[in-house]
Amino acid sequence: MPKTKTSVYNKCLRTGCFPANWKIAIILPTTKPGRDDTKDPFKYRRISLLNIEGKVPGKLLIKRIMHHLHKTEFLNDNQYGFTPQNSTTDAAMEVRQYIESQLERGRLVIMASLDVMGAFNSAWWPQY
Repeated sequence: MPKTKTSVYNKCLRTGCFPANWKIAIILPTTKPGRDDTKDPFKYRRISLLNIEGKVPGKLLIKRIMHHLHKTEFLNDNQYGFTPQNSTTDAAMEVRQYIESQLERGRLVIMASLDVMGAFNSAWWPQY
């Protein structure tokens, strides 16, 4: 990698500021498998194509943050989102095991679950 790119990447990682063109994505709508009616917007998934030069420092930054979190043990054992080797299936299995163990002891278990469709898409994001 040329020295200029390395110095730009290092500055981005130090300051947390990335060039604006690295944040712009080309969005390609593709139909979901088995969806015939292509006029319904909910039958599409969006694929974002980002500038490769912007993805490299982003990946490096994520690796540094995750290394720091694991090294310092800041992450809780119950953290499933955004952690490697953990998924929603793992979280669901943990809940299931907890419920089963409590029921075996004759205890009452009450669970409330909330699934907000499209919550991430409608969240407010500051514009810089």
